[in-house]
Amino acid sequence: YNWVYRKYVDNFDDMKNIPKNLKEKLKNEFIINPLELINHEVSFDETEKFLFKMHDNHTVETVLIKMRDEEVKDGKKKDAKYTVCVSTQVGCKVGCAFCLTGKSGFIRDLSAGEIVSQLLMIKKDNNIDANRRLNIVYMGMGEPLDNLDAVSHSSRVFSDPDGMAIAPHRQTISTSGLSSK
Repeated sequence: YNWVYRKYVDNFDDMKNIPKNLKEKLKNEFIINPLELINHEVSFDETEKFLFKMHDNHTVETVLIKMRDEEVKDGKKKDAKYTVCVSTQVGCKVGCAFCLTGKSGFIRDLSAGEIVSQLLMIKKDNNIDANRRLNIVYMGMGEPLDNLDAVSHSSRVFSDPDGMAIAPHRQTISTSGLSSK
């Protein structure tokens, strides 16, 4: 757990204090990172957009927004602040007029592991320290409430004090709501 969520290791062989036979068992039964980064763009305002490919070749976007630069004020260091917008689905069923995601239709829900991996890869790719607390917004591709089980599970993984320790009050679910139709 510590190797994955605090040290961002994505290969069982890099886990130095795990017995060799356990490493082999883990390699045969689990995947640490189900995503592959295929595109990364940086906007003029330093917002970063990541496009990830999954095992089935579908893609999702994740966005890293720098809310505040690192600064020193009155002799005190203030760390940079970040918000990460994670996707919860490939496509979307809702079809909001302002969003392009729904235009391609709904393909599938993401697993909790695919949601969590978005944040892990961004933290690793940007050298964001494991102790750095950031904000998470479930407002990437998809309607979060339409994939509530995986969203709830990922929220618990994010907030686990032995892992990323991102408090629930730093996690926001942005929703258009679900209709009873």
